[in-house]
Amino acid sequence: MSDTPTERDRMFDALRASAPAYRDEASASFILTRLDDARALLADRTLWRDADKAEPGALVHRFKPADMNRPGDRDSGIGWMDDPDHARVRGPIALAFNRRVAAMRGEVRAIVEAQLDALAGRAAFDVATDFAAPIPILTIGRLLGVDTGDLDQFRAWSEAAIGVFSPDPTPEQRARTKAASEAISDYLDAAMAERRRAPKPDLISDLVAAQADGAPLSDSEIRVNVMSLLLGGNLTSADLITSAAWLLLTHPAERARLAADPGLIAAAIEETLRLEPPTEGTQRIASRELAIRGCPVHAGQVVAVSIRAANRDPAAFADPHRFDITRRCGPHIGFGGGAHLCIGAPLARLEAQTAVGALFDRFPDLRLAEPDAPPAWADRPFFRGLSRLPALV
Repeated sequence: MSDTPTERDRMFDALRASAPAYRDEASASFILTRLDDARALLADRTLWRDADKAEPGALVHRFKPADMNRPGDRDSGIGWMDDPDHARVRGPIALAFNRRVAAMRGEVRAIVEAQLDALAGRAAFDVATDFAAPIPILTIGRLLGVDTGDLDQFRAWSEAAIGVFSPDPTPEQRARTKAASEAISDYLDAAMAERRRAPKPDLISDLVAAQADGAPLSDSEIRVNVMSLLLGGNLTSADLITSAAWLLLTHPAERARLAADPGLIAAAIEETLRLEPPTEGTQRIASRELAIRGCPVHAGQVVAVSIRAANRDPAAFADPHRFDITRRCGPHIGFGGGAHLCIGAPLARLEAQTAVGALFDRFPDLRLAEPDAPPAWADRPFFRGLSRLPALV
């Protein structure tokens, strides 16, 4: 397959060359497309994340809901927190989360193998829906101690709740999003109460135990950030697995390299994160007067990073639109960067490496069922993933 850039990639290439700090009036934000500018912005801990601090009219205001489900929830998510609260809350959550992930390698392998076993004997299946989609929700379910029978409901809630990122939702979409968020909140409230009575070997138990031992976490901060792990890790991890499979299915030379050296699977996932990141962008809010590439940025103005564009910067990556699993160059920003680097990155990497490696090991002759069809990208603003990927065994 040719690595011809899409029309959108060509637009970013043009912006990177002519206006690397482009002011987009529609979203009231500056758009950065160069990797070095993106890294410098994301590493600056003096800049803000809290959308409430952005200038009036900035699109980012729409992504921080005005009517969260419990008192205090609106300001409890680390994604919108600034220091010192961000460091206070993220520290104990990241510590507990990373410990659980480190112990889950065998469980993730078992989840993946069970999904592959369920596909045995079939002549065709959809990589996106039949294989990739169940893996993250089963994994996060194990991590949180969710009953197996509740997992389908959890995925449905996740699909609905992610609608918070729609820039122009209909009243029906708003209602679905709020109902799903309320249902997840109810579930997590009950789970925290239960774990206090009878702890289990799961993340919710770890967090309420840390709270009891003095970790400065409120119930709201536990609930909202566990919900964020559920929502963020569900769809984006499935998208990462599917995109990696698609890239390998459409690049036979790279697939042959992986078959010859399965140890390249980690590099293949990193190259997928660079070329087809599941999340399109991230942003910071100027806390003072700035100048980026000669453009004045005033306090309160939003500066957004196009993750996709920065990851295809030719100043950082040779032949940047090419999929190359042996690439040896500087790291990408597929998980963002700085203090707000995606907290779920270790789990997403583990899931994708395990799932994609096992998929091609189990089905070495896997091929696209519709090789001439255009990729079926899902219509989800600010997220990138395939809605379907039919394949033949």
